[in-house]
Amino acid sequence: MKIVRNICFLFVGFVVISTSLCSQNQSDSAFVEKVRKWENFVSKMPKFSGFVNARYQWGDNLSSFDIRRVRLSVTGDINKMFDYKMQIEFMSPKILDAYARVKIKPYFSVQAGQFKVPFSIESAYSPLTMECADNSLAISKLVGYSDLSGISANGRDIGVMIYGSAGKMTSKRGKDFYVFNYSVGIFNGNGINIKDRNLNKDVVGRININPLKDLTISASGYYGSYYANDSTQYATRNRASAGILYDDQKLLIRGEYTHGWTNKVESYGFNAVAAYTFIKKLQPILRFDYFKENILQQEVQMNYTASFKYLIVKNFGLQISYTYQTFKDKSKNSGLLDLVMIASF
Repeated sequence: MKIVRNICFLFVGFVVISTSLCSQNQSDSAFVEKVRKWENFVSKMPKFSGFVNARYQWGDNLSSFDIRRVRLSVTGDINKMFDYKMQIEFMSPKILDAYARVKIKPYFSVQAGQFKVPFSIESAYSPLTMECADNSLAISKLVGYSDLSGISANGRDIGVMIYGSAGKMTSKRGKDFYVFNYSVGIFNGNGINIKDRNLNKDVVGRININPLKDLTISASGYYGSYYANDSTQYATRNRASAGILYDDQKLLIRGEYTHGWTNKVESYGFNAVAAYTFIKKLQPILRFDYFKENILQQEVQMNYTASFKYLIVKNFGLQISYTYQTFKDKSKNSGLLDLVMIASF
């Protein structure tokens, strides 16, 4: 009888413990599900970021502080296929980026709105990732920054672009990369925040070949037109570029040649950059910059830049640069010292 009673006690205890564990598991499962739903909700919320560039310049007849850039970006993922970005510049207030992307396959995606046109290696850099404080002469004069056509649009325009990558490989360090990348789009051709003023569209494209994870060979083309001097006559705005980039996150070497036809003026320029990053914080930089605005004239500009960039903490750094500008007319030669503060969040 005592044996039967002990068996009954064991059975009841087993039932109680099992019920308690089941209840606990259900509670844990409900909690995990709530956390998963919350993480999914948070992942779809807009993400804010931005940066500030404050600058001091010293040169011939120049000594001035200014705020170079103040930008705020909003990005978000609607789901795995759709995302978006908006970026505002508060100095000379304007919307720089406002676009959405549909990421269909690695080899085919679509981007529409206002964004940087796919031209050149250098133009694709942001002010936070570019080595020097300002673009090279050829990129500035021929890729819609302070363009010879009169368009000043930070390298951006309004349009639709398709892009993608193919030939997935794995480097010796175990990192994946694609051998082939392309981007091609049609754009208004008038710059940012401006409707098209003609029926023609500008066609822009870039192809990158990556034989190695750290090596990129690039070629770009731009075929378009614009209204010259506010007239009703179309003027040619064609561009071509070729460049090479090596960047292993320590050593960086980049060279690029750009040729342009603006109305009846033919121009060309090239630049070469070398930089090395020490202890992930200090980066000395050298750049040579050459630009000939009109091949029919003798005038040519060559800039020699030496720069040091120091990342004090993760989101705060300083950069000091000295650029010596030379011209055919030596009386125009001058030097310019830049001290730039870079703060981001």
